[in-house]
Amino acid sequence: MKKIIYLPFLLLAMAGCEKHLDRKPLDASTATNFLTNQVEMEQGLTGVYGAATWVFPNNTPLLFAVEASTDHALKRGGNAEDVAAMGEAGPFLINNALVNTCWSSGYRLIQRANQQIVGMENGRAAVTPQAFGRIRAEALVLRAWAYFHLLYMFGDVPFYKAPPTVSEVLGATRTPVATIVAELYKDLDEAVAGFDAANAQPILGNGRVNKGVALGLKAKLAMLIKDYRTAATATKTVIDGGQYNLNPSYQALFMLAGQSGNVNREIMFNQTYPTDQLNPQNWMVVLSIPRQVTNSQSSHFPTQALVDLYEGRDGRRIDQSAVYDPANPRANRDNRLRWTVIMPGDTVAWRNNVNALPYVNPLERTIYNIHTNVRRRFNWSTGVFDNVTGNNDWIGAQASGIQWQVSATGNIGGVGYSWRKYVDSTQYSWETKTGYILMRYADILLTYAEAKIELGEIDGTVLTAMNAVRARAGQPAVVAAAQGAMRQLVRRERGVEFGGEGHRLYDLRRWDIYGAANSNAIVGAAFDPAVPPATPTFDQNDIPNYSASINQRIRFRNQTRNNTNPRYKLWPIPLFEIDTNPGIVQNPGWQ
Repeated sequence: MKKIIYLPFLLLAMAGCEKHLDRKPLDASTATNFLTNQVEMEQGLTGVYGAATWVFPNNTPLLFAVEASTDHALKRGGNAEDVAAMGEAGPFLINNALVNTCWSSGYRLIQRANQQIVGMENGRAAVTPQAFGRIRAEALVLRAWAYFHLLYMFGDVPFYKAPPTVSEVLGATRTPVATIVAELYKDLDEAVAGFDAANAQPILGNGRVNKGVALGLKAKLAMLIKDYRTAATATKTVIDGGQYNLNPSYQALFMLAGQSGNVNREIMFNQTYPTDQLNPQNWMVVLSIPRQVTNSQSSHFPTQALVDLYEGRDGRRIDQSAVYDPANPRANRDNRLRWTVIMPGDTVAWRNNVNALPYVNPLERTIYNIHTNVRRRFNWSTGVFDNVTGNNDWIGAQASGIQWQVSATGNIGGVGYSWRKYVDSTQYSWETKTGYILMRYADILLTYAEAKIELGEIDGTVLTAMNAVRARAGQPAVVAAAQGAMRQLVRRERGVEFGGEGHRLYDLRRWDIYGAANSNAIVGAAFDPAVPPATPTFDQNDIPNYSASINQRIRFRNQTRNNTNPRYKLWPIPLFEIDTNPGIVQNPGWQ
């Protein structure tokens, strides 16, 4: 653990010299003089949830930032996410800010949860067993949530189930992943029993964990260590419970009103933002919308590899599809492509905070354009789209010397695409309150299908789970096939269903293909739409090869990622941890 957080706290607490240290904290619990009744336990639990709100600079959800370290997203050149994604070409250094933030965020949540779990014993006799069990269950799930992310990011990590003493902090070592997972299985089983004993609702509240999350998290931990039987059992329990289902509207999942309604309870856990006050806000939309829109700050973009993973409407990969047209790559595709990514020619609406007629009403409608120096803006006075000169996302802006603005086609920007997912035209982009989804029922279904495929048990339940997710997107049903083909299908399905949702690093790591998937040249959309690039070829892991069309694609970034070195299977333990704790051994290749 990070001793600059815990060691001073423990030393000061033992010294007892400062009376102000005896005060109850406003946002966290202590294990000595708090949590003596249910009111205080609920207040302490609120502090634990506060530590589960993980952000990176500029109010960005941390896991959205992590997505840019994978093959499916880009952050502007030189940022921590971009450097992490580049690997050997980075340079990716041990003190990378993204890596450090993930480590610190995880252990901050663990510390809060441990204080809550231990401190609650002070008031056990003052509350009903049901209330005590439910509050403890939530804290157990949140602690397991933190460890889950640390495990797939860093591998073996220090493991604490109570606030550590000074000697425990100084003598900390790394506990094997399998050992931690076995302990977390027990915690999550206890949490499930606690929710059941309290007769807890399937959704306890927006942004709170529940029984379904406990079981889903157990399954995700099991998939990490390839314990497919446990994963299949946990997810089947959720499915058979009948308390969660898919929202018929994919788009509604990523809008504030849709999250509030949460039809069919698909959203099981999300990182929420208060709607009754201005701060904090979710700025991921600010980082997503293109620079040709008023008041935008785009710096996080989808990649060509993500775009090309979406099938044609006939259910076939684009190199095999009879309906895919390289000259019109927007047409006849899986609907999730247009629901996730803004492609050239798409019309999108954004909300500003003022009226600025004729183009801002305060809704602003734009036809996304990268190929000419005009902004295609809807004129609210005339009812038609105008061509307005001056487009920072224009590919020719590079030669005009204004590309420092990190446009959607720039030398430190994107490759021709922007994110549509989470863009909610009912909210001003700088004051967005839409929650960032951390777990939803589609993940339960696809995890179940994948676990059964890995077990070699490809039956009707596997097809039912996969096809429920595909049907919502309008994609044809899959039929049973050999294990290798089914493995490829379910992995592709995860990629397109969860684009931009923070799952990709976890998936690539546990599939053991992070290096292969993230060691390619950074290329993008057609440089000239009149000269469509060749359709890429794909390997057995759906990793695209653009060598036949690289000269026809946007590649201003002039970058080639290189993560083939085995050390990139895990991130380095942060330098501050290594420097202050002799018992923490660095990950292989990072010494």
